Amino acid sequence: MRHERRLRLLLLHLMGTVLRSRVEPEDVVQEVWLRALAIPEPLPDDDDALWRLLARIARNTVVDIARAVRASKRTAVVEPLLRTSWTRASAREPAADTAGPATRLLLAERQGDLQAAFDRLTAEHRRVIGLRQFEGLSAAEAARRMGRTETAVHSLFRRALAAWGAILGEPE
Repeated sequence: MRHERRLRLLLLHLMGTVLRSRVEPEDVVQEVWLRALAIPEPLPDDDDALWRLLARIARNTVVDIARAVRASKRTAVVEPLLRTSWTRASAREPAADTAGPATRLLLAERQGDLQAAFDRLTAEHRRVIGLRQFEGLSAAEAARRMGRTETAVHSLFRRALAAWGAILGEPE
């Protein structure tokens, strides 16, 4: 599917470790697509417009999850949230509640590798990747947020992606 990997990475970035401990990121990816498909208009054909729509839905979904986590903190037990406590796409539930064992294993391995490599980056590298790649900001917008020049953000972003690739063992 278009934007699948990018969406997964955006959600990992937006969710942080606390929300990832309470909700499976793959459930959130699925929720974003379900919410996108529930929109009455057809999905945009333009890749950029589709990505902006998915990113907006992803941010709103993470906000809904954060609210559900906050509401669940009234209990002393910290456990995974039930999907019904944060989903809005109940009218379009998937055929099965879980992926098959082979798919779960593959996705967990892939997600774990990406997440571990991302966590090993410097804070500055994680921030520039988050702003540029996951939130889709331009270099100029990221530069304003980071208090740097646009040229410095371009260089930092290039170095951050190279470092992430090196950690993952991908050739440059």
